[in-house]
Amino acid sequence: MNFENALKALSLSDAVVACAAGRIKSPICTLEAPAQWFGFPPALVPIWSDGSRPTYIGYWKHWFVEREPCFVKMFVSSDRMTTEIARTPSQLFGVIAMMAISLNDEVTLDLEQFAARVGLESLSELDAVSLKTGDDPKGFPKAELFRTLTPLDCNSYDGNPYMGDFPSEFARGNWWETSCSFEVLNKNMRIPESASLPGWFDPVQVRTTLFESFMSAGRLDYAWLTLNSTGWLIADARRAIIELQARTCDEVFGCVAASWLSFADDSAGGY
Repeated sequence: MNFENALKALSLSDAVVACAAGRIKSPICTLEAPAQWFGFPPALVPIWSDGSRPTYIGYWKHWFVEREPCFVKMFVSSDRMTTEIARTPSQLFGVIAMMAISLNDEVTLDLEQFAARVGLESLSELDAVSLKTGDDPKGFPKAELFRTLTPLDCNSYDGNPYMGDFPSEFARGNWWETSCSFEVLNKNMRIPESASLPGWFDPVQVRTTLFESFMSAGRLDYAWLTLNSTGWLIADARRAIIELQARTCDEVFGCVAASWLSFADDSAGGY
């Protein structure tokens, strides 16, 4: 069972699809594909999982919301907190390469084979950068691959403003209106005094009730962000995404939802 069909429907590259299906072997032995189920919200389309922590690396897409999709790492054991690690497939493969170099203290044959299969052409430059900054993402922009469209995880804000859509104090617009709780690592992020955090950030609000209120109001965007915030039982989340499916004619969303439903069993309890 994997998300191959969903990633294809989302028009991800053949290399990304092959990695998620396990046809291209990860150079990091703990990264498994197809990914295992530890429980995750449907905004995540997993590519690899690491059961030793556990964590996910995957594609992150918000529906019904004006947001740029990206690649993330989700820390399941840390309340599923999620951070943007790449904004392009090439950057994703670069991140994996940097992780592998740091793990093995060298460019191994497995990594060379991985780079060749995914089309990563900057392996020598990434290796040189790793000698200076290790696997610290803040050092990645020293490589050309991360110099433009720099992911939030790699941005140090020293003259290189973050231009993506992942929520941060430096994000454009009203980040709290287009973000879910898993994305906000800094719980003290500032918002204007005239604004207030939406209900899905409030741990006291009952998720199913809040979701239904947004569905009744025709706010599919807010319903989706509620579904992708903490506080759900898997059984309730399954019913919610089926309801969203019924309200939209988007075939790609239907494919992604169907993939998540085929994966999401109650063994994880909730998220």
